[in-house]
Amino acid sequence: MQRQVEASARIGKSDAAPTSWGLVILLFLIGVTAAFQVGKVPGQLPAIARELDLSLFSIGLIISIFSLIAAVGGIFVGSLADRFGSLRLIVTGLALGGLASLAGSFAESGQALLASRVVEGFGFILATTSTPSLIVAVTSAAERSKALGVWSMYMPAGMSSMMVFAALLSALLGWRGIWQLTAALNLAYAPVIWLVFRTRATPKRAGAQPSPRFREVFTAALQPGPLLLAGCFTAYAGNFLALTGFLPLMLERSGEASAAFAGFLTAFVVAANMLGNAASGFIAERGLSRPQIIAIAAAIMGIAAVGVFLDDLPFALRYGLALIFSAVGGVIPGTCFGAAQNFAESPAKAGAIFGGLIQGAGIGQLIGPPLAAAAVQAVGGWHGDALYIAAGATLNLVMALVLSRLIPAPSRSHR
Repeated sequence: MQRQVEASARIGKSDAAPTSWGLVILLFLIGVTAAFQVGKVPGQLPAIARELDLSLFSIGLIISIFSLIAAVGGIFVGSLADRFGSLRLIVTGLALGGLASLAGSFAESGQALLASRVVEGFGFILATTSTPSLIVAVTSAAERSKALGVWSMYMPAGMSSMMVFAALLSALLGWRGIWQLTAALNLAYAPVIWLVFRTRATPKRAGAQPSPRFREVFTAALQPGPLLLAGCFTAYAGNFLALTGFLPLMLERSGEASAAFAGFLTAFVVAANMLGNAASGFIAERGLSRPQIIAIAAAIMGIAAVGVFLDDLPFALRYGLALIFSAVGGVIPGTCFGAAQNFAESPAKAGAIFGGLIQGAGIGQLIGPPLAAAAVQAVGGWHGDALYIAAGATLNLVMALVLSRLIPAPSRSHR
């Protein structure tokens, strides 16, 4: 544990300057812009499937390809950021995503569209895995938790906003126009980030230290602490998608909402996640260790999920519990990002650890819905989903308690 405390202290020494919140917002918008590539898909799938004659399997691949890339490449991409510099990879990721989206807008087959989505996904991972290291570099130790909490909002913010924009503009632009819109946004934002940050100290450039070797950054990411953090993120992501992914179907089949209204209600549940994201940095200042925060949030998620799938409860109460599930669960991503700095010897070696978190999220998103569906089929009802989420929450709680042996509660001087 002493090694992790010393590592956190070394990072803190590089942050005597006050936090530049303007730069933090610019970095947050990197994630939002990249997440537009995820949010553009759901509402356009019916039109894409008809025009390109896609099978259900192909549709599933188009939806899940980002999670698959994250699940297999998060740590590797994070190590690239440590080796070659976060700024270069962010700009490359935005540019790749934009060019791939533009190419995808001209796809005439499912294979061509899927190929473009693979490149989009790689660009997405490059950008989102590399950005937290820059956030560390532009924040003071006292305010870093808040900044990383803001960063953790990027996925729900980008997804939900693009889902709304796409719904409003799809009649005018069609799915190809939506693809071109997200391409333009990514391609336009890449030079903005380059121009703003190219003359500023980045994790690779600060201190004029040599770039760490791949072995060093991989070793850092594969230590027990970072692996437990990634495991917590895996359990959280799997649980979150197991509920929000099946909530519209459950509401429609139960007769409690039409398909359109069920989607609308679910969008609010997803958006509630941002409340926890934003609050995570402030909660970390209340004296609890980050593993304790993760454990408490995981327990509340598990309890709330059980209530969501209890048919005997009134609909309003069940929906309220879904909102609580999402809002409280939103504390976990920001807390995990904040905890990652405890295991990095310097900002220049944090990328692979942040990449491990992204990889954990990708794994959870991949395995969560299928395992939940298997539980529903095995039990014969939606309460099987509740049992799966409760089991995942219990696992998350146990991992957080083990993690608490490695990360102490914060002192007043290091919050």
